[in-house]
Amino acid sequence: MSETLKVQQANPASEEDQKYFSFQIRGWTSFDPMNKTLARIAEEIEEGGGFLTVVEILKTGNNLASIDDEEVRECFENIRAAKRLIQNAHELPKRLFDELRSVLQDDKHVVRELRSALQDEMRAVPKKTVTPAATSSSVSDKSGTRDRPWP
Repeated sequence: MSETLKVQQANPASEEDQKYFSFQIRGWTSFDPMNKTLARIAEEIEEGGGFLTVVEILKTGNNLASIDDEEVRECFENIRAAKRLIQNAHELPKRLFDELRSVLQDDKHVVRELRSALQDEMRAVPKKTVTPAATSSSVSDKSGTRDRPWP
């Protein structure tokens, strides 16, 4: 008896339907946000240490190619690849599957990070610390602005 080769393709329609947003957040805190990760800043704001005053959508894109930041685009590509791998892991050749499992078991930190990234894509964006940036008084698209404080 011959085996039928199963080829499961990732759902390209859902991946291509994904929209991407470049945004800017402004706010006030009662602590110095410098040299803290975005996750830590958000946690302190959630605990009452600050307020967001504006969320501006600067740019939108209908596909990964529209993201002009190479590092961010690569992170989204990695997330997509990891999701496809998880969905189709049972179809990997046994040796490759075992090698992948071994690598993941040997590095508990990687496993935790992978789980976190897949559970919450926002945490998968590079964990950069806050650094000073040039301020600009004009933003090209004010239509996405929310002018209300919230923690």
